[in-house]
Amino acid sequence: MSRPLRLTTCLGLGASAAPQGLVCDPDTGRYELAEAVNVDVVAGRLMRRPGFERQSGHGFSGLFSDGANLYGVCCDGLYLIPGQGEPALLRPGLTPGASMAFVTVGSDVYFANGFETGRIRQGVAEAWAGQRYPGPDRIGRFGPPPVGHALAYHAGRIWIAVGNCVHFTEGAGLYDWVDGLGGFLPPFVGRIRMLAPVGGGLFVGDDAGVVHVAGTDPKKMTFARVDQAAPIVGSLALLSAGRHESVAGSSLDGDGAVWAAPDGIHLGLSGGRVRRIAAAAIPAPGRVAAAATRGRYLLFASH
Repeated sequence: MSRPLRLTTCLGLGASAAPQGLVCDPDTGRYELAEAVNVDVVAGRLMRRPGFERQSGHGFSGLFSDGANLYGVCCDGLYLIPGQGEPALLRPGLTPGASMAFVTVGSDVYFANGFETGRIRQGVAEAWAGQRYPGPDRIGRFGPPPVGHALAYHAGRIWIAVGNCVHFTEGAGLYDWVDGLGGFLPPFVGRIRMLAPVGGGLFVGDDAGVVHVAGTDPKKMTFARVDQAAPIVGSLALLSAGRHESVAGSSLDGDGAVWAAPDGIHLGLSGGRVRRIAAAAIPAPGRVAAAATRGRYLLFASH
């Protein structure tokens, strides 16, 4: 069993942003930072810079921004986190510890954590369900979307991972209904690990690697396994066209996606192209979060 690591003396920013190039000495407690934002290092201690203050005492997980607002989960609540002032509780009674998935469609934000689901519309959290299906439905085959654990928006539909299956909402903007008899893709291998819309298709990560689901019409989609490495849950970062000019030294033409697997970092591009852009042995983490920002892919893992 490894001994506790106590870091007591900060040496400031290291010369390298790579973890292996930073000082981290368990014997002396000395360590270096890869990045420091709005803090100063004073006598080996991190101090918040003057003019900045702690926003709240909440410990948030599952942070998500739709561009205008920031949302986060704390304990059993979903909160709106403002730029100033205290966070506002939008939805209580969530299952504690369940990872929250979000997706933005227009001005609405949809969320699901495998146990509960909902939608944020005009600042209010409400049920993700329609009143009455606006079309013929004599046998009641169209119902509310299932409670999934991963969400994505592609080809005018919301795609919902439930176990080893991917369901999709009806077309023409009918996001509140799913066809209970045919509104899902063929089963994948094990629990779905990742849903990544890129270009004209979806990268679906499962226990056997990554499948590229090409096309926009669920009845005509084609399937091809494009990667044998199973993605690490929570490691996905989407690269939106226009916001990221290049990745791994190559220009990015259109959308892309980056994720981690036990053998390193992988890049997915339109047309189902996948390549490993960094080789590394990544042990199975307990919890993972990732982001693409400032030209870098950041992976945070707790063991």
